[in-house]
Amino acid sequence: MVCGQLLFGSLGDIMGLDTAMAATITTQLIGSLGSALSFEVPNSISIFTVLTVWRFVLGVGCGGVYPLAASMASSSTKNEKDRGQSVALVFSMQGVGYLIPPLLCLLLGAIFGASNTMIWRLLLGFGFLPAFYLMYLRRKYKNEDKNEKKADHTTAETLSPAKAEKGDVWNAIKSETNLARKLVGTAGSWLLFDILFYGNTLFQPVVLTAAFGDSEDVMATAVDTTIINLLSLPGYFVSVYFIGKLGPKYIQAQGFIVMAVLYFVIGFGWNSIKNTKVLLLLLYGGTFFFANFGPNSTTFVLPSMTYSPKCRSTLNGVSAAAGKLGAFLGATMFEPLSESMGNDTIMIFCGVIALVSFLITLWSIDSNVGRGREDPEDEDEEEKGKIIV
Repeated sequence: MVCGQLLFGSLGDIMGLDTAMAATITTQLIGSLGSALSFEVPNSISIFTVLTVWRFVLGVGCGGVYPLAASMASSSTKNEKDRGQSVALVFSMQGVGYLIPPLLCLLLGAIFGASNTMIWRLLLGFGFLPAFYLMYLRRKYKNEDKNEKKADHTTAETLSPAKAEKGDVWNAIKSETNLARKLVGTAGSWLLFDILFYGNTLFQPVVLTAAFGDSEDVMATAVDTTIINLLSLPGYFVSVYFIGKLGPKYIQAQGFIVMAVLYFVIGFGWNSIKNTKVLLLLLYGGTFFFANFGPNSTTFVLPSMTYSPKCRSTLNGVSAAAGKLGAFLGATMFEPLSESMGNDTIMIFCGVIALVSFLITLWSIDSNVGRGREDPEDEDEEEKGKIIV
């Protein structure tokens, strides 16, 4: 995903957002279908090696979506107050996406039986369908737009924003005001948040075991995961509603500080809280709710509203890649640390990271970003051509 974020983020500024998005979706299609059809090469290559290769391809495609989707939503909306809401709405669909795999797993388990190996193939291959449908919509609306222009006797222009030369992108980056401070705010806070978010996602079975007991099969795990995702889902849409009113900085700051409090409560009270299953579930689910009504949404939104249009997609990709580096650190650190230091220490550690992230947000994020100010550099975006999402 880091490779995809850096690659397609820069291509978004060089090739145009629409062309780069078509390339990243195609990469997703190939990776998803290849994952589902993975097979073992007898006496040569393990199925896990084959699957790893296809998951890498899929990761590159998925990574590219981050900077391109955010930049497309931002560039399609002129007013900054509405822009934040548009980008947040795009990101909120991630919450819906998180719900689909466990629900689909339950459905497939009921149809085929929990032990049927077709389940994992169908789950991995299902990602092909939304990407394929998006490619269909993209072609459909592009053709409709061309037909409208022909009917109006106008010259058909490119459907992507103006393309830039590599030098133009680099010069735009060098000319970006307060670049270091902005990168601390967008990339630094995203890195720290993803240490929390993805570390906790993989740490989730520990909490679910404490709350529900050991899950003996995949179906029980799917039920537990659905419950957590349902608790966290409303946070996405609360962010969509408030982001234009409160601004991304306030939403990110309050999300981090509430997460810090919740982590400290769970960590310092672990021995007693883990015996009160409902309380543990509510507190842990609360960390995900305020992650979504907080930095999970705003770290996606802020880069698309912070940087100038000529280097927006590139620096958005850099910020997203920093986040995925944090995800890698969280995913690799949490399990060995929990085994050596204890679950309560991990929660306290999360609280410290959330508190540091809160302070970084206060220092590095401009309070005016996303508060209804027009961006004069975006006034001619519509003239550059319609962006097809």
